[in-house]
Order: sequence, then C-alpha cells, then structure tokens
Amino acid sequence: MSELPGTSETGDYRYEKSLGDNAFLQFVQQPRILLILLAAWEIVGFLTEFFTSNALFLENHAPGELALDGALAGRALGWEAIPLAVLYIYCARNPGRYPRIFWLAMIEQAAATAANLYHWLITHDFSFESVFIPMAVAAGLGVLSFLNVFQPREQEPRPA
Repeated sequence: MSELPGTSETGDYRYEKSLGDNAFLQFVQQPRILLILLAAWEIVGFLTEFFTSNALFLENHAPGELALDGALAGRALGWEAIPLAVLYIYCARNPGRYPRIFWLAMIEQAAATAANLYHWLITHDFSFESVFIPMAVAAGLGVLSFLNVFQPREQEPRPA
C-alpha cells in the first residue's frame, strides 16, 4: 500500500516547516496530541459542571447554597463538553482523515474566550481569578488549532 504525500503511515500530517527548535511546541502541534489536549480540556469543562459544589471549580462567596436560578438556568450546566470530548477523541484516532476538526476547535476556543471576557468585563459574573486559567488555556488551544488549520501541507494528487 502506497503512502499519500504529506502523510505518515498512521495518517498524521508531516509538516514541511519546522516550528523552530522548541520541542514542546513541536510536540503539542502534532494533530493527535492537540486533539487529545482538546478532549482533556472538554473533560475538565464537564467536571466543572458536574462538581459545582467543589470549591476548586465553583465557589459561593455568599452564605447559603449556590443557586443558578431562572427559566433557562438548566441550560448553564448542560454538559455540552461531553460530545466535543468524544468527537476529539474519535478524530484523534486518525487526524489525517479529519483535518477540518481543527476549524471547530478554533471556533470553540474563540467562543470560550469571548464568553469568559463577557462574563468578566461586561456582566461581572466572574472575577479575574475565575476566568484567567480558562481564557489562557482556551487561547493556547485556539492558537494551536489556528496553526494547525493554516499549516502548509502537500496536496493530494487529484484523480485524472
């Protein structure tokens, strides 16, 4: 079986351009590793929604129980991270087959950053300490996804 240009035996992309001498960036830029990092971050998001009474994830500074109330409050903790984690893990099996998954990841991380900025700066729902880590991780994963989307790759030969 012949190998397509620009892919390895496992279907991963081979990059023509080096990301410099930084071994860490070269490691996390690999499509399979990036998809696993995205899935892990989604699992952390799910755990945050699942363990709302744990101070590591969500603190209540006022006396009494934490309450998210309102007609659509149930939507706030809907565990939407689970399907994304499953999708990222599924695509990590053969990232060369699903290169467009990084568009979804890039859009998702941009939306997560925007949501955190909105809740911190506009509505004041969260303090800076509550949004710093989520925004930093989302920005980092978004940049890695961006680099993956726009990384030059060899084109497949078109059938005659």
